[in-house]
Amino acid sequence: MPKPLHLALRRLAPPVLSLLAVAGQAHAAAPDAGSLLRESERNLQAPRPAERPLALPAARPMDEDAKALRVAVKRIVIDGASLIPVAELDALVVDRIGQSLTLAELEQAAQRIAAHYRERGWYVRVYLPRQDVTDGTVRVQVLEGRYGGSSLENKGRRANGAYVQGVVTHRLAEGEPLSAADLERGLLLANDLPGIRATGLLEAGQSQSQTRLALTVEDSAFVSGDLGITNHGVKSTGATQAVGGIALNNLSGIGDQLALRALAAEDIQSGVVRYSLPLGRDGLRLSAHASTLRYRLGGQYKSLDAEGRALTGGLTLSYPLIRQSESNLSVSAGYERRSYDDDMLRTALRRHRVDALTLGLSGDRRDGLLGGGVSWGSLQLTQGRLDIRDVADDRATDAAGPRAHGSYTKLAFWLNRLQALGTSGWQVAAALSGQLASGNLGSSERFTLGGPNQVRAYPVNEASGDEGLLLKLEVQRELGNGWQAIAFYDTGRIRQHKNAWAGWQGGGGQPNEYGLSGVGLGVNWRGQGALSGWLLAVSAAVPVGGNPGRDAGGHNNDGSKASSARGWLSLSRTF
Repeated sequence: MPKPLHLALRRLAPPVLSLLAVAGQAHAAAPDAGSLLRESERNLQAPRPAERPLALPAARPMDEDAKALRVAVKRIVIDGASLIPVAELDALVVDRIGQSLTLAELEQAAQRIAAHYRERGWYVRVYLPRQDVTDGTVRVQVLEGRYGGSSLENKGRRANGAYVQGVVTHRLAEGEPLSAADLERGLLLANDLPGIRATGLLEAGQSQSQTRLALTVEDSAFVSGDLGITNHGVKSTGATQAVGGIALNNLSGIGDQLALRALAAEDIQSGVVRYSLPLGRDGLRLSAHASTLRYRLGGQYKSLDAEGRALTGGLTLSYPLIRQSESNLSVSAGYERRSYDDDMLRTALRRHRVDALTLGLSGDRRDGLLGGGVSWGSLQLTQGRLDIRDVADDRATDAAGPRAHGSYTKLAFWLNRLQALGTSGWQVAAALSGQLASGNLGSSERFTLGGPNQVRAYPVNEASGDEGLLLKLEVQRELGNGWQAIAFYDTGRIRQHKNAWAGWQGGGGQPNEYGLSGVGLGVNWRGQGALSGWLLAVSAAVPVGGNPGRDAGGHNNDGSKASSARGWLSLSRTF
């Protein structure tokens, strides 16, 4: 570009940018550092490792001759119960009085009591002692397990066995009743530690009611990671993206982790580094992270010569209130500092700084409803402050319209359910997410409808708003050999501006509130055997009902026709 023309464009940049900021409200403005970082953070999420359930010793089978004997039951006496009222236990077996039962049926009645203890979170042994039952009185012996200590076999080179043992037994006290819930929590927390594997076996102690824990600690993988390719990017910076990550697990012996994840496309690069470590022995964990992003807009925005960068840094504390194989509940608190710089024609367009405090609650629960299912979700409250600084025209544009500068509050939620339909191989999935805001937000905090994880019939960043609601429904069919077919319906609604202002549409006539919907089909594949670790997801979707946010030419924000079909692809390999 000739130098005089370039200087003229730079002088014109501030008023042109102000006009673009207003006109952009009528349709999607060019992507900026805030919105691009928001989308890249979605694509940089690492997969979660599978849980290792607690293994309990199996019950001994009864002698076949004993199963055939019958007893005319007139009375059942429960001995040894102290943690649960005897009257409560009597009610579990009262229906067996007055019947002629085999010893096998009496054993089943005794196991009702054992199951009741387990539901209350206690480890117990319930059995029929040697006795004379000729008078019809049956005695059931309850041995409430008492913790008798633990032994350690440390097979790991890196794992600090004594520390892991402390995690497992943190809530157990010698001589006290053995809580199955506390033991399970300890084992699961130990296995949550990166690079560590812990297994426990319950053994008889020195006395009849005493139970000891034999703990084995081993190393798991020191290096783990994944590498993949997707078309989940923003079109103007490169839809095709390479995404990957690597983690170094258990560097210090106590389950800390150093992880790096990166994303690269034609005109965007981003990465995040994170270090986390446990604090104490009861699941509290501290995580520190920093991320960076650089971009240059191409495609329909190439003539703007727009580029920018984002930097973030933060700390997060998390703690598991409940940690069980069937249900979990965690709380978190975090602080993050973010900076977003956007330039156009080599002139500063935006200089935004955000300070945000976040409180979170997340959990999951598995159940046996119908063929079994799992529910999970999270709630996140953010209190932040957006500082629009340095660029006078940007501050003036905000003051004349959105007034996003200053404090804000945002509440976001995610609710999910995966339900098996018996043993047929069919299952259904439902996901509901949304966001409420106290006022107009900066681009990094907004809720979007379009994309591979939202309304799949529309491009990334389509339909962005301060508030929104999204519902996704899927029918899934297991095909065998790791293949799964899906059919889905996605629908959502946004409010572009919590507080609309006069002239925000720029003459475009676009509604402040509108919705998008789409339907589609897809296949997922999880590699088996020698191909274990490979993951493939392919889907195609078409819009339903049109896009009220399209431009005058009937286009989405990426320039594609609002009525066109869309396909998504993700291929990755974990190691």
